[in-house]
Amino acid sequence: MSNLKNPMKEQTLKTIQSYYHTDDPSHDWNHILRVVNTCKKFGEELGADLDLLLPAAYLHDIVNLPKDAKNRSDASKLAAMKAKEILKDESFSELQIEKICLIIEEHSFSSGLKATSIESQTLQDADRLDAMGAIGVMRWTTCGTKMGAEYYHQDDPWGESRELDDKKYSLDHFEKKLLKLKDMLNTKPAQREGEKRHQFFLNFLSTLKNEMNL
Repeated sequence: MSNLKNPMKEQTLKTIQSYYHTDDPSHDWNHILRVVNTCKKFGEELGADLDLLLPAAYLHDIVNLPKDAKNRSDASKLAAMKAKEILKDESFSELQIEKICLIIEEHSFSSGLKATSIESQTLQDADRLDAMGAIGVMRWTTCGTKMGAEYYHQDDPWGESRELDDKKYSLDHFEKKLLKLKDMLNTKPAQREGEKRHQFFLNFLSTLKNEMNL
């Protein structure tokens, strides 16, 4: 973050990193670094304010509630509150901190909020892209396993004659969420990348179906 007008202190980044020492590799420090790198690349192309976008990217999952938690939709709001606490010792103005916190709140899929700035759109896109493609398949498997879900319903794997339940069957998560992500991306660079990652999903599911002899 050395090219920024207002880079965060190294100690602050170390403090942030300590919150991502977790038994959940789908929301660990590597996830954060991937999202930060995507935000930097797309943010530069889109003319976003990186002094706001990158701190939000580092902090967006600092409070991570389980996918099956009843208050899961509050995760981004709680992360924004924690971010405000961490950033108070930085040289950001109160207005900048409020903007960073709003970017964090608006990024989340589960919150259902609309991204109201290019920074919010970029973080939202970067986080959604990390749920797609090859890394998305790895994270999908991890999330399902942590919830104790089976890979698929034995008699109706593709949910053709039953109600989808992605907390019970991991494969259902593709129809419930993952295959919808491509059409939810906000920005042109994310949409370009999303097309490729969506195609990976389709190829993966086709291969899986063949391997299951269905």
